[in-house]
Amino acid sequence: SQGLENLYETLELPLVSVLFSMEQAGIALDNSVLYELSQRITKEIEVLSISIYKLADQEFNIASPQQLSGILFEKLSLPPTRKLKQGYSTDQRALEGLRITHPIIDDILEYRQLAKLKSTYVDAFPNYVNKKTGRIHTSLNQTITSTGRLSSTGPNFQNIPIRTDTGRKLRKAFIAQNE
Repeated sequence: SQGLENLYETLELPLVSVLFSMEQAGIALDNSVLYELSQRITKEIEVLSISIYKLADQEFNIASPQQLSGILFEKLSLPPTRKLKQGYSTDQRALEGLRITHPIIDDILEYRQLAKLKSTYVDAFPNYVNKKTGRIHTSLNQTITSTGRLSSTGPNFQNIPIRTDTGRKLRKAFIAQNE
């Protein structure tokens, strides 16, 4: 109805076989890179935890929004953010707004970034490796995004950070196939 037959026939349809081939070929990983990165991130998280506990003058569950809210807004008396049922918001946007108020905020943001990278990618990718092929076979989707870009699921390779040093190191775990 929108006159897109030519686009479908010349671009979208031929792309199906290319994407299928890519999915079948899969992506090889250098598990030693992931292991070393996991170890390094674990150490960095431990150092950040010690710093956060020192700045808070007590240990607490940094990953708990409720406990973090108590530390930031009750104990440290930082200016409150959006009010929630369990306290004040400690989401990314709220913490970014508090960044200049206390040095603990930078450590918390870095802690969260590293913890997410570790759990979502570094430690998770080996679980996606197909035992028969030794490779990850993600699904490449043509029609999921409204922008027309491809998306990747099972796992999602598109959200791996590139601007951070850790994200760049993670990308080094992908092994290009020589053909």
